[in-house]
Amino acid sequence: MKSLLLAALVLVSANASAEGQIASLVNFSSTAVRPTTPEGETNVTSIIDASMEYTLPENISFYGGLSFVIGETFENAISLGSRYYSSTPALQILPGIPMWSFIGGGISFLDDTVYYPEAGFRIGISDVSRLDIFVKILNSSGDTYDKHVMVGAGLTF
Repeated sequence: MKSLLLAALVLVSANASAEGQIASLVNFSSTAVRPTTPEGETNVTSIIDASMEYTLPENISFYGGLSFVIGETFENAISLGSRYYSSTPALQILPGIPMWSFIGGGISFLDDTVYYPEAGFRIGISDVSRLDIFVKILNSSGDTYDKHVMVGAGLTF
């Protein structure tokens, strides 16, 4: 984990002079697969994230903000993550509406720390707004969040 944080720090400091873009990022994700705990609880049903995203010209973004978990109990936490976007649009849905693919990962500091890889598509719906469609797989040392597959959508503006 220390090497990952060091690599992220070096990457950000190396590109500190590069002109990037800051945007608001709001995501809603719902569980597609959620295991039942030994106590019979079904745990997380959905997660709402409100973050700020900084995108570098090199198609790498960093985001951080608050997460609100809805399930057996309500919980909120700080979340951090990063994404790497394809340099050119993966395909065009309609003329003037490009779609980029991305992979990434993040961490949420809930009762149990949750790590997740993610993959998805970012669709350019206007000059200033983007729509994200993604899949996340939650991993944790506790049963509450472990082995959850989340599908979601987000809006960057």
